[in-house]
Amino acid sequence: MLRLQSRQFSSSVVAGASPVRGKAQGFAKKTLGSKKSTKRIAPDTLHKNWQDTIHTAGLSRYAVPTDIPTFKSNDLQTLLNKVAFYSSQQYRSLYHLGAFKKNQFHELFPKPISLLRESSTQKLISLLRGSANRRFVLTGEPGVGKTVLLTQIQAYALDSGYILVNFSHPDLFLDGRNDFFYHEKLGKYVQPMYLKALVRKILRSNNEDILRSVTLQSDYKFSNADPKDASVKKFVNFTKGKNSLFELLTVKTHARNLGTLFEAVITELSSQKVVPVLFSVDNFSRMLTESFSAYKNVNNQNIPTLELQVPNVIMQVISGDITLSNDKSCVILATSGVDKTNKTLPVGLGKLRADPYLSRKYLDIEFSDALQKGKVQEFEVPKLKKNEVKELVEFYLKSELFLNKEVQSKSVDQLVNEKYFLSGNGNPRELLKSIVLMHM
Repeated sequence: MLRLQSRQFSSSVVAGASPVRGKAQGFAKKTLGSKKSTKRIAPDTLHKNWQDTIHTAGLSRYAVPTDIPTFKSNDLQTLLNKVAFYSSQQYRSLYHLGAFKKNQFHELFPKPISLLRESSTQKLISLLRGSANRRFVLTGEPGVGKTVLLTQIQAYALDSGYILVNFSHPDLFLDGRNDFFYHEKLGKYVQPMYLKALVRKILRSNNEDILRSVTLQSDYKFSNADPKDASVKKFVNFTKGKNSLFELLTVKTHARNLGTLFEAVITELSSQKVVPVLFSVDNFSRMLTESFSAYKNVNNQNIPTLELQVPNVIMQVISGDITLSNDKSCVILATSGVDKTNKTLPVGLGKLRADPYLSRKYLDIEFSDALQKGKVQEFEVPKLKKNEVKELVEFYLKSELFLNKEVQSKSVDQLVNEKYFLSGNGNPRELLKSIVLMHM
């Protein structure tokens, strides 16, 4: 039989006594009013997380300058397997395109650098020049340099007179943070805030003279939202054969018309034959693994990804339903090791057979069919060879990234062998991490 037990609590005189004079009470003071104390932010305060801090703190101004060549597409042969800077014009466009990402360690150098590789850079450019179907998806292990290769192709396209349309982060139109509404005429959900930024990106990242050289193929009419003359001029008209793509991109119209404006821009880019177009998507695997966006419809259900205007247009370009008329135009997609994986991409590339019993979470037939219809080809980015690792190690030595004790105690060949092993036999990101993390 269990016996009930009870504990006796008592307060002693010592416990209930007042604290010694000069010492604070052991309880929190009551806050008067609703005013809360705010954190004081000084110039040296880490009010962001670590990744955002090193990305935006301008730490590159402390980097050691080095003398390396500049990337020029017409001088590619002499630059192969060498580290190079981009040109000023390339930097300007690439920054607007969102080509340089966090966690790429760009703050270690005065400007973002790139290793122009024979096994990836030259090979992909040769395929883009000679292939009949210029639709490629870049694959490879995390950190192998898929985004870097995409950036190199974008720089090459800028030098070659292309118009660039780049989607750097699919999360920006899938994560539910933008305003949106259903457009009856288009039959899709439109995201005005995102489209406004996207149109501005296309305008700022491309050469104005090239944009002006493309004359419009159709007439357009948009409501005028320019505060300078909106009260006098209610509409802005564009005439076929008279106005240019540059003028269409600079129009200021109301949010309700941005879906129609984006459709007009894509129509003009795809139908013209004067200038080739590079259509690119980074982190493309984010789209392939999410059949539903974070947006909700009137029934509080997640909206399918392809019912949003932007991803629907992307997949139409990939599948060829929207045809880029210029023969040199190309589509480059880059996957990311950060995103989860499923069987959509392998099935779309013809590496696996479609399993009809798999749920949409593991295989989205609409996406895989679009890849097959567009005859998208895989381009696997290889790891670094030992001679490429040596080129990077020598550059990192000039940039003073190594610890003094490593430089003094080991030869260059010893460092190359060690870092090649620590990088997993030539992973560029792991190579740089094996050097940088030695300082921590």
